[in-house]
Amino acid sequence: MHEERSHPKPLHLSADYVQDKLRAYFKADSLKLEKLDIKPAILKKNNYSSLMTRINVEYTTDESEDKQATKFMIKTNFAEKNPAAHVFIKYGIYTREMDMYQRILSKIADLVKREIQDPRRICAGTVYVDKDRDSIIFEDLALEHYKVACRIKKLDLAHTHLVLERLANFHAAGAALAERELGIFKNNYDRGFFNRHTRGYEPIMKSLLMTLSRSLNSDQELRQRYQAKIDRLVDRIMVYGERSTTNNPGDFLTLNHGDLWTTNLMFQYDAKGQPINAVFIDFQFSVWNSPAIDLHYFFSTSIRDELRLNNQTELVQFYYYKLKDALKKLKYAGCMPTLFDFQQQFRTRAFYAAFASLIFEPFMVYDGEEKVSLEHVISEGKGGIRFKDDVYQQECVRQRLHHTLPYLDQWGLLDDI
Repeated sequence: MHEERSHPKPLHLSADYVQDKLRAYFKADSLKLEKLDIKPAILKKNNYSSLMTRINVEYTTDESEDKQATKFMIKTNFAEKNPAAHVFIKYGIYTREMDMYQRILSKIADLVKREIQDPRRICAGTVYVDKDRDSIIFEDLALEHYKVACRIKKLDLAHTHLVLERLANFHAAGAALAERELGIFKNNYDRGFFNRHTRGYEPIMKSLLMTLSRSLNSDQELRQRYQAKIDRLVDRIMVYGERSTTNNPGDFLTLNHGDLWTTNLMFQYDAKGQPINAVFIDFQFSVWNSPAIDLHYFFSTSIRDELRLNNQTELVQFYYYKLKDALKKLKYAGCMPTLFDFQQQFRTRAFYAAFASLIFEPFMVYDGEEKVSLEHVISEGKGGIRFKDDVYQQECVRQRLHHTLPYLDQWGLLDDI
């Protein structure tokens, strides 16, 4: 009974509904659904804004009386039940991801496969987008043995290079698509975490920075050097964030994933356990901007500390040449910056690294005893304060701050910008 309340099955997933969608997907009007099994599916430790469901199906067609079995994933948004719906709606996340699966991802996948000539999949294929029910049915990548890497251990160099290679293809295809279909990203693709339309995240970001400041009281060295800087940053976080995502003439722009961290990636491995492909999932915050914001966010949340602190310049170089090669294959006619210019573009958006590493990353590695919920993140009551304090008091977070704060400070990202 408790499980049913906490993770209810979407009411619209009747046998007739699923059969109708599978007939269209398989282009088989004779398809008959023989069995439907609906179970909760959790791809992440935390899913703040949607419900994930896996359906196991068996079906027959006129072409074959033998039963065929397969699985699909269904993502359903419940804005009316979400304590942060008033925030998310302003960012357009509920409609944007449906648009990505309905219009955009298949075109990007086709460009990557056909013109960049990379046969590997780059995302899950779309089965059906139901805008009336805020629901998306897509392929279950577990059937091809894709899985999520450990968000706490983070990604080594092999995984990082693979993600950057796939990301370069994704970005190149997005730029080419915008060039060929003018206006395709005009509506609702300008609302990342920082934008000119809403500051819905402002109370959350300020609260988390204040929690970070409070956590420094237990570390005399960090408190003396950085607490005053963090306190000043509280009232400037949105201004600096918006500045870091403001596009300048001559910038190379494209479609960004927008929320690129470990659990929004799935990896496929060979028989020796080496990663051979990476695919992207969760496109709620996809945004038209500099690819530097995807890079900063990914580096700050998902790769191992030694890479994050010591190898970013060469990782940007690695990504740049993959991007340049992909754009060449796509016959992209826009201006491709030099490596020097792109490194400068990456540098001008460096505050995105401060935001991601100080505000989001501690929650991404949380493995404590407190119940994880966005309601607790938003709340300033005793429960919310206790949860946020626990997040920033994690030993891994406390130790990482001894590297992260000096690193950000060396770049001047904790001072007036």
